[in-house]
Amino acid sequence: MGGTKINVSKKFFNKLYFRCVSFLKIFFEHYFEKDLGIREVLCKALRQNFNITKPTPCQQKLIPSILSGNDVLIRDLTGSGKTFGIVLALLSKTRIVPKSLSQNTRSSIPITTNLLVVPSRELAFQIESWIHSLFRDTNLPMKSIIQVAVKTAKEIEEEQLVNFRKTPPLLLVGTAKRLLELVENHGLKFHGLNTLALDEVDHLIKLPGKHANLKKIINREIHPKPTELLARHILSGLNNDNNESSRNEKIYYRYKPQVIISSATLNRALRYYFKDNQLAPNPIFVDMSQGNYSPPTITHHCLTITSNNIRNLTTSNSTSEEERIQDFEEDDDRMVDSVVGTIELEKQMIQTGIIFVNHKINVPELVKKFREYGIPAKELSSSYIPTISEQGYSYNSLSTIETDLNDIVTQSTFSPKTTIYVAQEFTSRGIDIPNISHVFILGVPSSAAEYLHMSGRTGRMGGDGKVISFIKDGQKRVMMNYITFLDLKLDNYEHVD
Repeated sequence: MGGTKINVSKKFFNKLYFRCVSFLKIFFEHYFEKDLGIREVLCKALRQNFNITKPTPCQQKLIPSILSGNDVLIRDLTGSGKTFGIVLALLSKTRIVPKSLSQNTRSSIPITTNLLVVPSRELAFQIESWIHSLFRDTNLPMKSIIQVAVKTAKEIEEEQLVNFRKTPPLLLVGTAKRLLELVENHGLKFHGLNTLALDEVDHLIKLPGKHANLKKIINREIHPKPTELLARHILSGLNNDNNESSRNEKIYYRYKPQVIISSATLNRALRYYFKDNQLAPNPIFVDMSQGNYSPPTITHHCLTITSNNIRNLTTSNSTSEEERIQDFEEDDDRMVDSVVGTIELEKQMIQTGIIFVNHKINVPELVKKFREYGIPAKELSSSYIPTISEQGYSYNSLSTIETDLNDIVTQSTFSPKTTIYVAQEFTSRGIDIPNISHVFILGVPSSAAEYLHMSGRTGRMGGDGKVISFIKDGQKRVMMNYITFLDLKLDNYEHVD
């Protein structure tokens, strides 16, 4: 039996295709808006400006939890979209003045609705960049939506203070040290704050380790971290209804703001800290880590450097060998040469890379040294230096920052699109730089948690990534302790014995 030829026009297929695309757009926007509670304007911006059509598994859990109004603790692997999800939830919360404020002041006192405390100014500016991108197609006044409080140029700090007082934003993002300075020296208040969110909380709080001696524990009690002092200030009004300041301003605090706590390394001690101090006495715990620390798509390598050779550090034979103390520093030419040689071997696979160093190393000087070797290096923190313009202060994004070191790059064989950022380890917290394929760690990290956060700048959102560490021979035992604690597998680097 002969088949019947069906003539379906190209126009019909095009029409069917666009109908399907339209349906999917409506479906995903409906999912974000109806199922998760994200505002309609944000749903459209996510698709149009970020090409995001569905939430990550972590965001599916944390956004409804935050919008429920309960205190929330969040733990998931690096690169799972925790910070971005928190920002979306905070922007979707209803902006209300709590009933705890007296009727005489509710209509006359502008308030900051949500406060997000972050560990670094780089992360604060990145969050501001996200929000500016989300609302770039609207005519909404950005100062009423997002402002940043960080240490920077003096004239910009002065402008920050003027803006806070004139137009308290829906979301204020800042570092604890700068926020505390504004509270103590400039009388910044948080009347009627709806939400206090602490991102990368283990870095913000830094509790003593479980093996800390009594001296460290006592010293920690005597000298609390800025984040703790800031939280105490915000929550102190709960029991100060009759103090002089409250009577003068007719403002009464009987309202505890919602507390949101997030980190990839949110351990048991931290969880009990917030419960015992009544900061989050009965929170929802969103735990998506499933007992893992690092995404399975990241490969980990570690090379030990001596005066004479470079060898792989492996989990099988590293601790049985005698360690030799090396008399050179981590920015010594022997260490730098090892990093440069490895980057040269990897350059065909590198999209964007980042080299992390400890806080004792002079990053600008190290950048110059790498550039003299032909490595297209840039200091990461310099990419976020704000500048004054007629419209107020702005900042350079990672994709557009220009460098003044181009003249000292010699014989570079890298693609013009390749960039290798150099940063101190604390800068790694929360930063999401597109297309980071390689992380290079120069020297042993200060802790297992810092290794985890540095390595987590790659392999984000399920992508592949490679981490290569460079340590001195005498640091093997410390590094292996970190690897064992994090339950990571070290792979041999194929170009080294």
